Amino acid sequence: MGDERAQEIIDVVDLELVRLDSLLNYFSEYSLITHLNRLSRVKAPSDIIFLVSFCDSISRLTNGRFDITIAPLLELWGFYEGEKRLPDTEEIAQAMKAVDYRRVQIKGDSILLQPGMKIDLGGIAQGYAADHAALILRQRHVKSAIIDIGGEVLTIGQSMQGRSWRVGIRNPRGAGIIETVELSDSAVSTSGDYEKFFILREKRYPHIIDPTTGLPAQEFASVTVFADNATLADALSTAVAIMGPRDGIEFLDSLELQGIIYYEENGTLKRVANR
Repeated sequence: MGDERAQEIIDVVDLELVRLDSLLNYFSEYSLITHLNRLSRVKAPSDIIFLVSFCDSISRLTNGRFDITIAPLLELWGFYEGEKRLPDTEEIAQAMKAVDYRRVQIKGDSILLQPGMKIDLGGIAQGYAADHAALILRQRHVKSAIIDIGGEVLTIGQSMQGRSWRVGIRNPRGAGIIETVELSDSAVSTSGDYEKFFILREKRYPHIIDPTTGLPAQEFASVTVFADNATLADALSTAVAIMGPRDGIEFLDSLELQGIIYYEENGTLKRVANR
């Protein structure tokens, strides 16, 4: 493929990523999601309707560990802006009244929320964007590519050297890569407690919050999930982080998916995997 043709494809991918950002960016004043959170109802393109419906399926599959209505809790804990803080039990209980994926409705081409609810697709949007980028490449007969959007990695075919793509997993408690995995025509997503967090009284509070308790997940350092598509891998890496190492691996086993979980026990980093 010539340089000019390659640049044309890159430009098409860039335009699609800009389009998705204009729809899904929680922090953009003008995004579709921001309008939905303000108005509690918005008309949406068919692919966004599909995505919200897919999120509902993942929420049910994970017994609510993945929940796009998590925004009030993330806001309460200070993970959006302002000072990060430890809310009291009454504040958490109040915020949780607006957290329930089952109350998100889809009617035709519209998404509806109950008053006070807000959705945040940050736990799946980057994986979804990676899948859209891959679709564009495949439609243009690209046979070899690696896509990395915010740490959500998707591969097409093999590398130019004729081998599987090699992807590093970040060391959750130090610098560099803790291990390398090989991918071919598949996706991988890693969620870590080192991405957004604060430490108070020697306890780490990551931004991944359990929607069923209102509390940050505590039983993981990083979770890596492998799947056929990046959308699924992205959502499940968040949910499995909340489940913890034992239940998380059992859950992935039940879906015949592979994963790697690092967690701390008595100050020691440990690993459990089914890969």
